[in-house]
Amino acid sequence: MRGSGFPSETFREDPLRLGVNLAERMTVRETEAFALLRKHLFGIAPGEIAETGRVTALLAGCWHEFVGAESQRMHAGKLGRMEDVRWEPPVLSFRIERHGAMGKGSTRAELQDWRVDLDRKTAQCDSNRGYRQALPRAEVVRIEPIARELADSIIAGSSDQRLKWQGGDTVRVLMAKKVFPYNSGYIQTVTGRRKRLRAALERMLAGSGWRGIRGDVYSKASSGETHG
Repeated sequence: MRGSGFPSETFREDPLRLGVNLAERMTVRETEAFALLRKHLFGIAPGEIAETGRVTALLAGCWHEFVGAESQRMHAGKLGRMEDVRWEPPVLSFRIERHGAMGKGSTRAELQDWRVDLDRKTAQCDSNRGYRQALPRAEVVRIEPIARELADSIIAGSSDQRLKWQGGDTVRVLMAKKVFPYNSGYIQTVTGRRKRLRAALERMLAGSGWRGIRGDVYSKASSGETHG
């Protein structure tokens, strides 16, 4: 693009860095960035855009000028993930994969559909487009057998590396150290497994005179322990 002010190598770089690089290196004024985007888009045929590098860079250069662009914590640096890009004048639409939930332990990425109207200078997001499995699903773990083993050991007063006895009538389940450590899976998965195991263990111990008295600690009803 002769005379645009954009270094020619910008469009050949990793698309995940296009937006960031553009913001750091472009020399055109902000108002010119939007004009360049309009000129480029209205100069191509409507329909799917297969080569998206130039559109990504131009859009990143003026993204902050669109009303609604900052909703969903969106910013220009994330535009490198654009896919299914289409141009139906005056609307540029695309889908983007968002990874916010993955930072909290999810294995799925949220899918968002964006519509950028160049005439109205607006950007609208439909964030209810579902999810994509971005990481392998956690291995299925059967909770009931684990709970049964622990319940049998507690009722029998047996030694078990997953249990720490405090006398003969009180025992702590070493949930975080031995049963489901944090490094045994994704955070949300581990939390869910622990919750299901606690519920199953409470149920299995209920008819044997044992009850939970505090987090992962169980005692015989006759031991005199109280809730605390």
